[in-house]
Amino acid sequence: MSESYRYIYTHFSTFGSLPTYKVFLDEVGGRVKFIFADNSFMYGTISDWGLRHSGLNKRHSLWSDEPKSFLESEKNRLLKYRHSHPEFVTEINNSHV
Repeated sequence: MSESYRYIYTHFSTFGSLPTYKVFLDEVGGRVKFIFADNSFMYGTISDWGLRHSGLNKRHSLWSDEPKSFLESEKNRLLKYRHSHPEFVTEINNSHV
């Protein structure tokens, strides 16, 4: 099955939440892919409210296009989150989305 994802928005981490991730919507199946600063990912769901209000944030769709300082900061936050939450598991992303 072919996946066709469209960038929706970047969700910023707040205290105690998942690290910052980019949200991509599968145009065909409606599935959402969360991509973290190290380009690992997990699948999830997003509310209708999230889809309707996704225009609130327009950052770069790819982590590699983000400013280096922001990217490094988010990678460090992700690493700390992984150490604090060993049950948090993501998959390796071999594509740009």
